[in-house]
Amino acid sequence: MTTPSGQIPLLMRQEDLATWDNWLHRKETLTLESLLTESNTPGNGAYIWGTSGMGKSHILQACCDLQGEEARYFPLRDFVVYPPEQVLAGAESSRVIALDDVDAMDGHFDWQEALFGFFNLCHELGSRLLVTASKGPQGLAGVLPDLRSRLSSLPVFQIPRFDEGQVAQLLTLRGNLAGLQLSEEVVRYCAVRLRRNPRLVVSFIDELDKLSLAQRRAVTVPFIRGSGLLHPSFD
Repeated sequence: MTTPSGQIPLLMRQEDLATWDNWLHRKETLTLESLLTESNTPGNGAYIWGTSGMGKSHILQACCDLQGEEARYFPLRDFVVYPPEQVLAGAESSRVIALDDVDAMDGHFDWQEALFGFFNLCHELGSRLLVTASKGPQGLAGVLPDLRSRLSSLPVFQIPRFDEGQVAQLLTLRGNLAGLQLSEEVVRYCAVRLRRNPRLVVSFIDELDKLSLAQRRAVTVPFIRGSGLLHPSFD
């Protein structure tokens, strides 16, 4: 396998605002949130899965944010092109290890074998191993059975889809963080037109904030209607 040269980009977080403070707490995820925010319980890992854009990366990065320098975050889709022994070197001693998009290992058997050994090290040391994927562990058909078994031993949580009311709550939450004054009318107008995908909702708020600042206009329904932001990728 050909790998890139140069320094491995060991990023701590990919999003500046991926914390628990700006996560929309929902009753459907309270059990998972309770487990993950018990920072004094080492070794209590989790396997989190769901469709794209549901907030899996946000959850991992928020957990890492709580632990600061004692956490390591690995976006595996970016790292599978590097030798696993270089990427994972020494990471097992961290308090929290977050492996994002573990299904990116499909077909990368060097990574699968390395992660099997890494999983065992983390278990021996009591490190908290957090894993995300687009499907449950038994759905990882391209992953070695032994590793799939290890992943299945973690508490497994599926991230549920958002409903319209939760999209409205997320619009309000992220709007407040951006300093946008969103009326109930504006929130309702957007909530029924946006796809129920939190990643797209957050992107919409970011673009709306930029446009409002650039044009120095308050955010109203006519402003949004004429902004062009509710184009097909959002509608």
